[in-house]
Amino acid sequence: MAADFAAHVAELGLGEHRGYLSEFARPSIEIITADAPVIKGCSKLGGSPDLPTDFKWPQHKLGPYRFIGQVNLADIPKGPHGLPDGGLLSFYYAHDENGESFWGDPDYVRVYRFDINALKPIEPPAAVRLGSTSTIKFQPGADVPPWPWDDSAVKKWPISESQRDAYWKLRCRLHPSGRYLLGYPFNTTLAYDPTPGPEWRSLLTLSSDDELEWCWHDGDWLVAFIEAARLRAADFSQIKSDAG
Repeated sequence: MAADFAAHVAELGLGEHRGYLSEFARPSIEIITADAPVIKGCSKLGGSPDLPTDFKWPQHKLGPYRFIGQVNLADIPKGPHGLPDGGLLSFYYAHDENGESFWGDPDYVRVYRFDINALKPIEPPAAVRLGSTSTIKFQPGADVPPWPWDDSAVKKWPISESQRDAYWKLRCRLHPSGRYLLGYPFNTTLAYDPTPGPEWRSLLTLSSDDELEWCWHDGDWLVAFIEAARLRAADFSQIKSDAG
């Protein structure tokens, strides 16, 4: 368990639950805005993706997908996170002006993995050429589960209702940027666990952002999930998502 994780647990008065939280903690990777130029193959949010020359821009039933960002996997610090060692992950979502695309639909989020050496910048279609661009860097950390959604789970939960605010603050401290890879899903309005099933893991979590022109579920969070076996196999062809 990372030292800063343990410090947050203690400072927020949750020290008695440190063993329990350590047992369920998962590696996460915080996404942090970087003061670096945009160059080919860099990790970034927004802007123009780096793509193979023969790549066809993905389309959904209401128009073109919008580029979220890209992660150069060589930029990820080594650790027990389970991400592939190399290549570039490119993330997209089914944007449309009228908000008719639903974040729970199949393929609402799509992810591609490319060979870094065979790419060039490709400008998005005009309809999805939105928001700012920023380079990013990554900081390894740990994450703990959201507060349980249903009464049966709450009964097994060792953290008392009086500590609920402290637990919320812990999760916020673990994700100060509002953007991270892996870990557990984050939400503010959902009344259920968005994880598709026990074999699924959070891949990417993003808060809404005015500069990037992201608004998930009226200003909440977008979470994309991948099956654990597919993550181990570096297969990003099947992604599920939710928002709230």
